[in-house]
Amino acid sequence: MFRRRTGSTVTSNVSIDSGSVDDTNVNVRFYKVTKNKRKGTSYASPSTQSVLISSLVTLFISFLRSYFDGITAAGNETWYPVPLIGYVRSELALVCFVVGSIPFLLVARGWTYIGILSLLGIAVWIPQLVMPGPIPMPAQAYNCYGIITIFLALVVAPFWKKPQAAVVLFLVISIAMPNLPDMVKPLFSSIEIEDIPDEVINFRPDILEDVGTAALETGPLLRFVWENRNDWVKVSHGRALGYFVFGKNFNHDLDFEPVDQYSIRSGFRLTSYRETWGESDYRLHFPEKRREVSQMFRERFGSSLANIYARVLDINPDTIVLGDTGVLANMEQMGFPAVKIVFPSLFWHWFNNPHTDSYLYLMDEIGGEKCDKSRQRTFLIPLTEPPGAGLYYWFKNGTRVDVDYKVGNVYSFEVSVLHAIRPFPYFEWSRGSMMDSRVTIQAFGIPCGDHWYITH
Repeated sequence: MFRRRTGSTVTSNVSIDSGSVDDTNVNVRFYKVTKNKRKGTSYASPSTQSVLISSLVTLFISFLRSYFDGITAAGNETWYPVPLIGYVRSELALVCFVVGSIPFLLVARGWTYIGILSLLGIAVWIPQLVMPGPIPMPAQAYNCYGIITIFLALVVAPFWKKPQAAVVLFLVISIAMPNLPDMVKPLFSSIEIEDIPDEVINFRPDILEDVGTAALETGPLLRFVWENRNDWVKVSHGRALGYFVFGKNFNHDLDFEPVDQYSIRSGFRLTSYRETWGESDYRLHFPEKRREVSQMFRERFGSSLANIYARVLDINPDTIVLGDTGVLANMEQMGFPAVKIVFPSLFWHWFNNPHTDSYLYLMDEIGGEKCDKSRQRTFLIPLTEPPGAGLYYWFKNGTRVDVDYKVGNVYSFEVSVLHAIRPFPYFEWSRGSMMDSRVTIQAFGIPCGDHWYITH
C-alpha cells in the first residue's frame, strides 16, 4: 500500500507483507528533503549556537590558563597574561578577552578573511586602549600589518570556511607576532629613528659594565622586591600595562591628580572597588610612604648598596650619601635607589624610548658643597635577565650599540648619554615568575665636594 504526504517533505512509505505466519510487516521509508517553504525558519541557528558555545569554552580555557600560568597581584591589583598582548590590568584584560575573540568567531563561522581583516583592525585598536598613548604609528607598522595580512591569508586559504582555520589562525599569530624580523616589526619610537643622531650629545658615550659587583645581593634583593609587591607604585601613564616602581617615584605621575571615578589610566582607583581593583596608595600618602619604603631598603640593603656603588666609582664607601639620608633627608625630591618592574608585554617588545637623564639634578650645590654636573651618572643593577633584556645607546653618527644585561653586574654611564630600554621578547604565557619580568634597580649620582650623592 502506497501513501503520499504533501508538504515540504515528501515521504514514501512502503509496506511489504512478508507472507509469514505471524504476518510481520517490515516498513521501509524513503525520505526526500525538499526546499522548506515555511517562512521564519533559520538554518544558521544550530551553527551559531555551536560557535557561541565554542567561544565561551575558549574564553573559559583562556582564563583558566591565565590563572594557572601567570595571573598575579601587584600594586593592589590583579594582572592577567592576555594572549598576543601580555600582562594587562584585570578589567581591561576581560575586555581584551571578549573583543579579541570576535575575529576567531568570524573565522569559525566560515567568514575567514573577514575575520582576518577584523583582527588587524582590533590589533590597532586594542593597543590604543591598553597601552601608553598616544602611540606613534609609523609607516613601518602599517607595512607590517600588510605583510601579516598576506601571510595569514595564504596560511588559512586551505581551510576556507572551515572552523579549523580559527585554530590555525591563532597558532600562526601567536608564534609570528612576538618573533617578527626587524624589517617588518613595528617600532613604536618616542623619537623617529632618522632623528636620533640629532639627539646625541656625546661623541664617545661611555657605558661601563662592572662584572659581578652586585652578585651577592641580587638574589636577596629580588626576593625582597617580590615579597613587597603590594607596595609597588603603578605608573599611571602606563595605563593598563604592568609597569611599576618600588621606592621613590619622583618622575612619574606628578602631573596627574588622583581621580574619584573609573578611568583607563587609573582604573577603579578611588571608587568603592579600590581595595581589590585600585592602584597603590603611594601617591595619596606620598611623604609617609616614601619614608616607609626608604627605611625598609636602608635597613636591609643600605650598607651593601653603598659598597656596590663605591666599588663602581672606585671611591671610599664612607664618602657616599645614599638615598634620603644625611643632608638629603629634608629634600623630598631625593629618595633611596628605586626598583623598576616591567611585566612582559608585546608593547615593551616593540617600544623604543631614546632619552637622557640630564634633567635629574638641577641644583648647583648640596649641603653647601658645589656639585660637578658634568660627572653625573646613572646606575643600573638588573635583578632579572629575561631573554633580550638590556640597553640601547647611540653614537653621533646614528650607530646603535646593544648591551646585554647580566644579573649581578652593574651598568653605569653619564646621564647625557642617549639610551633606551632594549625591547625584550614577549612570551605568550608567562610562568608567573619574577624571572619573566624586567626588574632593575635604578639610581642617579652626582659628586658634590668630597661626597657622591646617589638617589632616585
